[in-house]
Amino acid sequence: MARIVELEVEALADPYNPQLFVRLMSDDGYTSVGETWWGTYQPMSKPGTPVFAIGVFVETLLRPLTIGQPCDTVADIEALWQRLVRATIQYGHEGIVSTAISGVDIAVWDLVAKRQGVPVTTLLGPVVHDAIPVYASLTWLGDVDRVCRDAERALSAGIRAVKLHEANVDLILEVRRRLGPSVPLMVDASARFDEDGAIAAAERLADADLVWFEEPVYPQSDHAALARVRQTATMPIAAGENEFGLAGLERLVTSGAVDILQPEIAKFGGLTPARGVGEMARLAGIPMYPHNYSLGPSLLANIHWAMTSPAARWLEVPWLSEGGTFPCGMPMPELVDGCVLPPTAPGLGYTGH
Repeated sequence: MARIVELEVEALADPYNPQLFVRLMSDDGYTSVGETWWGTYQPMSKPGTPVFAIGVFVETLLRPLTIGQPCDTVADIEALWQRLVRATIQYGHEGIVSTAISGVDIAVWDLVAKRQGVPVTTLLGPVVHDAIPVYASLTWLGDVDRVCRDAERALSAGIRAVKLHEANVDLILEVRRRLGPSVPLMVDASARFDEDGAIAAAERLADADLVWFEEPVYPQSDHAALARVRQTATMPIAAGENEFGLAGLERLVTSGAVDILQPEIAKFGGLTPARGVGEMARLAGIPMYPHNYSLGPSLLANIHWAMTSPAARWLEVPWLSEGGTFPCGMPMPELVDGCVLPPTAPGLGYTGH
């Protein structure tokens, strides 16, 4: 029986897009990598600041619980996840706790799959999609010309749909006019409106022919307000990235607030609970578009998960402005006709930095 003998945390500093990796080693020499959520934007702080608190939690509380645990089978993965959750329950179920557990959990799936010489999809299985389309998720820009330049770069790279992070309705309408009616366009308002503002924005954006309108309401936990926005909106309403556990995602679905579920694997606990999230979406008849804003192991974990989830329909790929990079340097996944294909490399397929 192989066991985990080391856990290391690596913070990759960046003023805008820091990353936090969790690396594991087994006693037979295999290594693996997971990734947590990147935290909130704090560009005026020391680079890497948003992930430091999560890293401390992993190192001080999760590392001792992980060292020495077996890593042969999916049952071993599930047992370790339960061990981490039970040992940290008095710190709260969500937030930093679930985010930290996500990083460890993703790394353990990578480790077990590598030791078995198979992609993570084989452990999650079966693969139910031949391909899944991706959309380019732009950054907050606030300028029509910059938005259109970034969108055109994404389209030229073979991506067929674009998501804006904007709350200026006039800007969004102008972007739609410039891109034309044939480009699938989504908008993430990042909870920039109150309920009345969101209803008014959705009414005006009816002319933009949006694929969906994402997280229009602050606070994100006000499912009732979001449900009222959905009742009046002409386009689908999407949300879910700011739920940090299966219970929160269940509340969101049962509240009638969303047409589209967008869970964030690096926030709600990793690949182990992801299987339950995907099944919940399937049973509810709600399409699932896994959320991600990182080029790193968390994106790869999303791809493996989505390939084995019948409810999955789209995958989010971050699209930074010209010259922008993520500190790990991972390239964009290879696309075929605007889609990702089922992975074939052992583990998650992350090749390092």
